[in-house]
Amino acid sequence: MNTSEFLTITAAIVPDRVAILDTDKRYTYGELHARAQRLANAFKTLGVGKGHNVGVMAVNSTEFIELYYASAIVGATFVPLNYRAKTEELAYMINTAEVNLLFISERYQPLLAEIRPEIPKVEHAYALDFTADGFESIDDLRAQGSDDPIFAETEDDDATLVIYTSGTTALPKGVVLTHKTLSAYVLNTQNPADPVAEPETNLVAVPMFHVAGATQMIGPIFSGRTLAIMPQFAPEAWLQMVQDEHVTHSFMVPTMLKRLMDVENFESYDLSSLQLITYGAAPMPFEIVRQAIDVFDCGLMNAYGQTESTSTMSYLGPDDHQLDGTPEENDLKIKRLRSVGRTMPDLDVGILGAKDRELPQGEPGEICIRGDRVMREYQGREEETAEAMHGDWLHTGDVGYFDEDGYLFITGRIKDLVIRGGENIAPAEIEQVLEDHESISEAAVIGVPDVEWGEVVLAVVVGGGEHPSFDNLTAHVKSQLASYKAPARYEWVDELPRNVMGKVTKNDLRDQFVPAEQV
Repeated sequence: MNTSEFLTITAAIVPDRVAILDTDKRYTYGELHARAQRLANAFKTLGVGKGHNVGVMAVNSTEFIELYYASAIVGATFVPLNYRAKTEELAYMINTAEVNLLFISERYQPLLAEIRPEIPKVEHAYALDFTADGFESIDDLRAQGSDDPIFAETEDDDATLVIYTSGTTALPKGVVLTHKTLSAYVLNTQNPADPVAEPETNLVAVPMFHVAGATQMIGPIFSGRTLAIMPQFAPEAWLQMVQDEHVTHSFMVPTMLKRLMDVENFESYDLSSLQLITYGAAPMPFEIVRQAIDVFDCGLMNAYGQTESTSTMSYLGPDDHQLDGTPEENDLKIKRLRSVGRTMPDLDVGILGAKDRELPQGEPGEICIRGDRVMREYQGREEETAEAMHGDWLHTGDVGYFDEDGYLFITGRIKDLVIRGGENIAPAEIEQVLEDHESISEAAVIGVPDVEWGEVVLAVVVGGGEHPSFDNLTAHVKSQLASYKAPARYEWVDELPRNVMGKVTKNDLRDQFVPAEQV
């Protein structure tokens, strides 16, 4: 089914329920559906339909959601762009995704001006929240559309969403999610809207260019929840919105959870409406989840997934976070707090070894999945698609094992991604930038545990003569990469450890620079 039908169905069941709100806007389901329909008709006047790609470079907003559904209605593909990326990364993503129609918010107008000559396939660019010469606004565009229903001919395997995620190469990969994969996610994780049930409210604080944010545009809509939109996460604003809008559900990365608990007057906010906080997208420091259990009077859930699996593959549910049993029961639950729970019933999850051989319980191997939620491909990257998807399995690159009760524990990653606050960081691109510095001959980047961010970047570098300062190196990295990719720490060595094939042995670096109690 076309994913736009999730909005159509809910608008028919609860047309007067508030669908989305932010600081100054509120739209019911009936209004949201009508606005998306008019925008879709305006897309048609531009010739945008199946085979076209609609990009957006903006923080979260109500318009963000309209744009997704308008794109789905006409059969176009929606491409949310990571606004934290550098100009060369943005140009690469826009060109690789072949974006034809682009929407931007005011803060990214200078970025667009800088890369405009490099993105020739963008035929139209519209402003979301500003007026300027040469830009028509999304409101003006929507006003040109009619209310006529549109029935685009789409197939289950047609792309509806492309999300860029960093890999082990220097440039991000576009994960192609289809109407089938997103429909499978929604239908296996959400209940349809209930017109008589007490309305629930999801607070969306993670960026919608991330799969955890993108799925918030679809799943809760089918359930008839209200989406309370935060442009960007801010601890005090999150707490205030929970209190003011009686928020019931929210997803956040571990860093966000820690920052909430660090707010000085945290206890002064009324959070009694909260039913469930889901966390994931990065490793959760054990001490943070233990603190959250004591601080939050609501359910907690750990969700483990990837963009390639259309979000959640396994979850550790609220019952597993309740330490109210016997000492023996609590000891077992405390052990399982270090797991990512049990697998979703609609996916086949296996622990595989060499030649895709399934390994016995308790033996670590690569976490692999099969099912309707597996991505279609990495856009334009056939070789990497084939590497990730073979033998009927999607190979996640994560290493883990199942315990005797089916709880999944992650022990590492085959590929050395660093996951900082939910953002995937490819070591290779940082290494390349560091090795461009005049004082550095070689560099190796690893992730090290961090209480606030889950992981931070550590750069181990080789160079002769006087060592440049931390600020000097960091400024060099930030001049070429997004600021969150800059190392938090530098260590100087005479040489990097290597195996007989000349490859840097990063496990040796971890042994040398990561304290044993943090591993």
